[in-house]
Amino acid sequence: MSKSTPQTVYVVTGANRGIGLGLAKGLLSRPFLTVVATCREPAVTSCNAELAAAPTGEGSTFAVFALDPATISSTAELRARFVKETGLDRVDVLIANAGMATSMGDAVDTTAEDLQSHFAVNTTAPLLTFQALWPLMQIVKVPKLFTISSSVGSIEIMELSGGAYGPSKAALNWLTKRLHVECEKEGLVSVAVHPGWVQTSNGEYAAKAWGYPGKPPLTVEQSIKGVLEVVDKAARDTTSGKFVSYDGQILPW
Repeated sequence: MSKSTPQTVYVVTGANRGIGLGLAKGLLSRPFLTVVATCREPAVTSCNAELAAAPTGEGSTFAVFALDPATISSTAELRARFVKETGLDRVDVLIANAGMATSMGDAVDTTAEDLQSHFAVNTTAPLLTFQALWPLMQIVKVPKLFTISSSVGSIEIMELSGGAYGPSKAALNWLTKRLHVECEKEGLVSVAVHPGWVQTSNGEYAAKAWGYPGKPPLTVEQSIKGVLEVVDKAARDTTSGKFVSYDGQILPW
């Protein structure tokens, strides 16, 4: 990939399955985009195959970048490896989607280990990924960050038990809003996005944990359509610094 590529560059983390893969495919189907899909090392081959077989818009390209969200130790090293392996020296849009959801019980039963593992993947990793790519994002006119959150992380709604998952998403929401405030001068558009309750492995795990009969209500395709509409419409003076549902509704923190 040439460093002089004129396409808008999107980075989607956790893109080997579910919402992340759907987002990467949805973007790749559009014309004149560069999509960097990140996933853990064991999934690189399958992710490459999925995207290679997906419909591709005119002039669009993709790259798969190995990234384990739980093991980021140096943002400078991550940035250097990203530039070297992708050949890109700028990023327009970061969609921080990678996450885990294996603790959905009551807070009184949530363990320290569950909290630590969920915060590492759902809170710390998105921030470190942003920090690593931020120098490349500042090159573009309107840098954009979208963190894939969840209504389970809403402190006001408190709709269902969230174990370690809920508080890790609440903390992610705080960071998303804080980056909106801190990066005002650079014009960062920073939005926390609720993708809906989706028929993914995480969504189906939650359904079982909560005793929900049947599958979650949204298909991946329905969620992706809404999330990409939020991404497309996002602007500094409209949805930046807010918590937005896939259907465009503004959610309470």
